[in-house]
Amino acid sequence: MAESRDPGREARSRGSAILAKALPYEHRHWHPVLLSRDLGERPRAVMLHGRELVLFRTASGLGALGNTCPHRRARLSDGAVAGATIVCPYHGYCFSRDGVGTSPGTPRMQLNAEPYAIEEAWGALWVRSAAADEGLPAPPLPALDRPGYRHIGTLSHDIDCPLEPLVDNFSEVEHTPTTHALFGYRQDSLASIEVSVELAPDAVRVINVGPQKPIPRLVGRAFGLSPGDTFIDDWTVRFAPVHIIYDQWWRDPTTHEPHGDRLHLGVFFTPIDRDETRMFTIVATSRPVGHFDVAMRAFVRSLVALEVRLDRRRVERLADPSPDLRGTRLGRFDAPLRELRKRIDQIYRGL
Repeated sequence: MAESRDPGREARSRGSAILAKALPYEHRHWHPVLLSRDLGERPRAVMLHGRELVLFRTASGLGALGNTCPHRRARLSDGAVAGATIVCPYHGYCFSRDGVGTSPGTPRMQLNAEPYAIEEAWGALWVRSAAADEGLPAPPLPALDRPGYRHIGTLSHDIDCPLEPLVDNFSEVEHTPTTHALFGYRQDSLASIEVSVELAPDAVRVINVGPQKPIPRLVGRAFGLSPGDTFIDDWTVRFAPVHIIYDQWWRDPTTHEPHGDRLHLGVFFTPIDRDETRMFTIVATSRPVGHFDVAMRAFVRSLVALEVRLDRRRVERLADPSPDLRGTRLGRFDAPLRELRKRIDQIYRGL
């Protein structure tokens, strides 16, 4: 006996296949797009690779769709949430979280908004195209948990800089003496900083070891540091999506014994369009729970935010923000940059 056919399901499958081909390849990866606290009862529009999406909270959970109503192209983010749906403000069409729409005036009409998977984690809302999931298990969110560390906050900054130059900035430490206020290396010790690079097909790891630049006494005491400490900046860049996991810590220059607090940072780069990137910094520390009150958490977050703002100021003043490295003169701290370009193209962009 032949199986019964579901025309509606077949139509949705065909629509998903078309959307999967039309969407940028990068939409297959999870991206943080908005801080959790910034989505309330009203829908919110966000940009991802030049595509406008709408995020919304319903009675049954979070939703994310393309922000264009397939009826007459109104912005769904101008509408409102009703029960388990988002309602288009133009003609009252309703869309469920999986994008299936209904028409008040033409009940038999079949129409679908562009569906996105959405998750909430580490103080941020993450999305990826659901059109690419047809018949396939969705990939997990990037792994950020580290035993012995606790999440103390997530920061978001919009930076007027394309993806690649911004990743370049956060993939070398030569700029830390002149750009950073706190965490980085002394200008007079740059030539002696130990830099090691480890290449893998899906990752680039860089380990830097050298003298910590002078920092205010209050900051040093807060982190348990001493003048002359050695700073270890150990990071790994991954590409699905593009993000950097940092482990930053200090040790005694004579005994090499580690001391003070350790930082564990996840920095995610979400392109808004070709020229602007939204950067999310997920901050964790090794300090025990009992020794880390609300004021200290706020203090550490403010220090990390300060350093990101200084980086933003620097990259937004580049004379040429082109991602093309041709014509540049690269030094030993820039060794990973060409490898980053290869993996961004191959893994992230699917070229």
